[in-house]
Formats: sequence, C-alpha cells, structure tokens
Amino acid sequence: MAELTFTDPDGVDVFVRTWPLDGAKAHVVIAHGMSEHIGRYDRFARALNDAGFSVSGLDHRGHGRTGDVTGKGKLGPGAPTALVEDLHHVVEDAPRPRILFGHSMGSMIASAYVTTHGDAIDALVLSGCPGVLEGADEIAAGLRAAADGGMADEPADLLSGNNEGFEGRTDYDWLSRDPAEVDAYVADPYCGANNPMTYGFLAGLFSQAGPATSESAIADLPSDLPVLFITGTKDPVAGGTKELEARLRANGNDVTAHWYDDARHELLNETNRDDVTRDVITWLESAVRQ
Repeated sequence: MAELTFTDPDGVDVFVRTWPLDGAKAHVVIAHGMSEHIGRYDRFARALNDAGFSVSGLDHRGHGRTGDVTGKGKLGPGAPTALVEDLHHVVEDAPRPRILFGHSMGSMIASAYVTTHGDAIDALVLSGCPGVLEGADEIAAGLRAAADGGMADEPADLLSGNNEGFEGRTDYDWLSRDPAEVDAYVADPYCGANNPMTYGFLAGLFSQAGPATSESAIADLPSDLPVLFITGTKDPVAGGTKELEARLRANGNDVTAHWYDDARHELLNETNRDDVTRDVITWLESAVRQ
C-alpha cells in the first residue's frame, strides 16, 4: 500500500491510498462512506489484490486526512462539484479497465459521477446505496437554508436515527452485526461522532447526489455500463435502492443485485463479509470479461 496526495484546482491537498499490482486484470477505485475514510478498506483492497485487481481510493473532502486540510466535515473551498471532480482525478489516474466502487455516501457521489463521467469507467458497484432519495430537493433546500443562515460549519446529526430498532449497545449498531467492527468504528478518530458532517457539507452533497438518480439523469447514462448492487436486508439506509435498480434496468443497464439476509449497512465489515467479498470479486471478473 502506498500513500500520496494531489492538489485539486481549489488548492485542496487530497489524500489517496493505492494498492498497486503489476499486471492487474482491472483497477478498482473506492469511494468511501460518510464519516469514515479510505483506510478502512485495507482488508477489502488486499482481497482484491489477491484476486488480481489493483486498487486506489481517496479521502473525500471533510474526511480522513483530506479533512485535516478542509476541516472535519467541511467541503472546503470551491463548488460542491469538487466531490465528483476529486474522484475523477483518481479515476483518470488509473489504468483501464476501471471499476468504481461506491459505499453509502460514496455511492451517492458515484451516482453523481456517472452522470458526468460515465464513459470514464467500465463497471459500477454500489454498496449500502440509499438509491432514489425521496424528497431530495426538499432535503437539499433545507440544508442549504441552514447553511446560508449561518450554520454552514455547524455539525449536523444525519446518522443517529439509523440506529432505531437495533440493540443500542452503541450509537452505531446499525452498521454491522460484528461488535468488534462497530467498536473499531466508534474508536476511530476519523469516524462517526469523531468526524461529523456539517450543514454546509451535506447541502453540497445533496445538491450533487439528489438529481443524479432522477429518471432524466439516468436516461443520459451509458446503457452498456454494468452495475452491481450489494445491500443488506436490515440496512436502514436502503429505502430507495430497489427503485434505483429498477430505473437502471429500464435504461438498459445490466444490473445485478445481491441482497444479504439480516445484514446491515457495512457489508464489507459484516459477519458475512467473506461471502460478500467473494461475490463482488466474482462479479468483477465477469464484468471485465464482457
């Protein structure tokens, strides 16, 4: 594994991890989720290496070591499109074939990404994807009003409601049935309550991600882009996932959807993570052969 940074057009030093592999059959770019960082994907990246794939991924603005520059939970300078364009820099730096893997918030950024740069990737994996966001315009407008009203740099609690109905041992039991994984997340200085998102960040995120799952946006996507969804049946975030699956199929995309019984949000950190990883690798191998 190697670490590097690049400076984006707004002057932000963006942190990147790479797991290179000579003679790789394809390259996977990972877009991580909210209030976490790319370092949490080391186990998955090494499994991909073992299967013949090279890997890279960035810490998004407001997250991880990029967040050390922008401020925790803050977008930093520039337009919200920087979330997509920073990701595009990492994608363009990778050899083809290229697969984009987006988890949770990363799947939202990935959905926005393919509306503008769909031809830059050869396959798409969406993990823990919220799917079609009901009321996204209203949510974005409310977040923007709060940000413009002086709360842009104030932390916003967007995640705690997801724990309703779970054990309550921690505030993040909704992430995984594996208590060791949940405890590691809670203890990580770049995760959860240690790295909350601000109203300004969320307003920018929803302004990009909300329109990306509309029927008109999907109609403009490359119909030959294969898509894999991996989702837990107990994932509280996945309310609009099946609708997004349906919209992509209606667009002509080859969509595969794995729903894992009783699994929660972070499938790569779930008790059945080895099965999930094998399923992802099997699909990737098929996708790059097409």
